[in-house]
Amino acid sequence: MRKRDQHGKEVGEFLRREFGGKWTLTLPPGTGHETYFAHEGSRNLFVKLGTPIERVEAMARLGLTPGVLKADCTEDGTTILVQAYVEGRNPGRSDYRQRLEQVARMIRKMHNSEDLKATLPGVPFDEYAQAGLGALATVRARWEGVREQVTGVAYSVDQGLRELEQRIKRFRGSGLAASHGDICNANWLLTPEGRLYLVDLDAMALDDPALDVGATLWWYYPEEMWGQFLDLAGYRDDEFRERLWTRLALHCLSITLPRPDSFDTFDPAHYAPALVDFQAALGRQSNPQR
Repeated sequence: MRKRDQHGKEVGEFLRREFGGKWTLTLPPGTGHETYFAHEGSRNLFVKLGTPIERVEAMARLGLTPGVLKADCTEDGTTILVQAYVEGRNPGRSDYRQRLEQVARMIRKMHNSEDLKATLPGVPFDEYAQAGLGALATVRARWEGVREQVTGVAYSVDQGLRELEQRIKRFRGSGLAASHGDICNANWLLTPEGRLYLVDLDAMALDDPALDVGATLWWYYPEEMWGQFLDLAGYRDDEFRERLWTRLALHCLSITLPRPDSFDTFDPAHYAPALVDFQAALGRQSNPQR
């Protein structure tokens, strides 16, 4: 069985070879990919395994994520990425509101970077509808993997997915962005100096910018601030808002489902309450957990 620390010994040897000293590795909280905090005296590093190095380097050139110190591969070909450990915390809602302009401009910069886009897997389309249908198919497949464990809510979820499919088919326009894909506050770092970084870039893809913007607005901003944010991010038109609500609802369902190649668990007994955001976003209602 794959373990969160399966490359730990090899990582320790790599750090000793590249940086000298004897490093102590600890696992950060969470259930995602293999990552480590590394400590050696007063030195601290962050190490991530299996992440696409080129996109992290592109984000670092934009000043949106910490710089890359070393990059290599393990014996089995898994990438090793070493960054300086950044002292910081995950921002809360008050931080997002106080830094609305900073957050909006960072997302706009990320979305519009051709350098960053070039590091992402290509797709044979640029239309929002095609991107939405692809995302829908992925979420449907994950849903089918747990559906028989939660038959009590299966009908409502199936119905919601059918409604989203019809909405997506009505999307118009094109212009896929370098989308973060998992832009929750756990993947932002706020330093004591007030600098923001975006981290955990594994889910990045060419996708509808409405995905990132919708998730950010839904979780961290009251609706009276949405217009200002959309202006600063460059997404003001009504068609964008329609896509925002649709991709948001799909996002809210997606985060209730185990992620592929992760250490996530699934608890059928507590699944129904987890659908409250999906149901609210589907009905274009305010966040019920705010």
